[in-house]
Amino acid sequence: MPTPELAPVSVIVPCYNAADTLRRAVEGILDGAPSNLELLLVDDGSTDATPALCDELAVGDSRIQVLHKQNGGVSSARNAGLDRVRGDWVLFVDSDDTLTPGLWQVLGEAFARQPGLVLFGIDRASGPAPCPLAPGYYPDPSALGDALRPLLFESGYLAAPYGKVFSAGVLRQAGMRFDEALKVNEDVLFNTVFLQNTISIFCLPGVYYYQYDQKAGSLSRRLRGDLLKAERYCAPQLKAMLQRWGYPPEPFLKESRLRACLNQYGLLTGCRGDMPYQERRALFAEILAQPDARAALREQLRRDAHPLLALPYRVGVSLDLPGLLAGYTLLKNRFL
Repeated sequence: MPTPELAPVSVIVPCYNAADTLRRAVEGILDGAPSNLELLLVDDGSTDATPALCDELAVGDSRIQVLHKQNGGVSSARNAGLDRVRGDWVLFVDSDDTLTPGLWQVLGEAFARQPGLVLFGIDRASGPAPCPLAPGYYPDPSALGDALRPLLFESGYLAAPYGKVFSAGVLRQAGMRFDEALKVNEDVLFNTVFLQNTISIFCLPGVYYYQYDQKAGSLSRRLRGDLLKAERYCAPQLKAMLQRWGYPPEPFLKESRLRACLNQYGLLTGCRGDMPYQERRALFAEILAQPDARAALREQLRRDAHPLLALPYRVGVSLDLPGLLAGYTLLKNRFL
């Protein structure tokens, strides 16, 4: 049965070639949802059966609205949804994920406090993802204290658009948009800017979002070379948010850079894909130029379970030889 008398919520689901998963996502969202829910399915120029499925689902439930648009990427799709929302609150769900039962029954408690942001628990196919923030009301982000670092980095709770409900009023007042120039970290940037503009936060107990994070094509499974550039692009807004709420920026910025270096190194050494030697070399050189990253990589390689395969990496990192690392990854990509 739908949940009555809940402040109107708009759910935005960006959809691109999601015919295999979209029905599951929509069913999870609608399970127990209130009658005044607005579910916006944004078809981002899909080339499979997604457009027809969106229309079919809308015929079956008047709460579903469909927007068909030319392909522009996930940020473009989310922005198109933001242009259409009519609810007091905004929730993002990816088309290959789903909500789990019970969220609609507990949101009223949070909404009654009129926070700028509501957080709730996430579970992942790759394993549990406990929220590092204790349930309750926080008058502003400065009250997050020691939980801010794991919220930003270890858990990813403030690095993704899901697992939270945004005040539509704050979004509108701040003119919030996803940066369509970014292909990675656009979620981090959106949340960081939002936290500069929001005041109170309410953290719900319980897990209400399930992420299928082991799907093919995820960030951890494909080669790309833009992680360091994206981190630099987002760093000024992270610094501004930290200063706004009285946190010392340097430790957070340092950790952000370190994690970007380690993640980019992991993609370069662990993923197959076409990337020219010179681009690989430049990325390895940028990583090795960070003393913290080199130290972390030396320790990581010291404990590698395959010491012979790791030997060229150990030499390249220890002696600061980005060309060796670039050449070895190309050879591995071709022959191993």
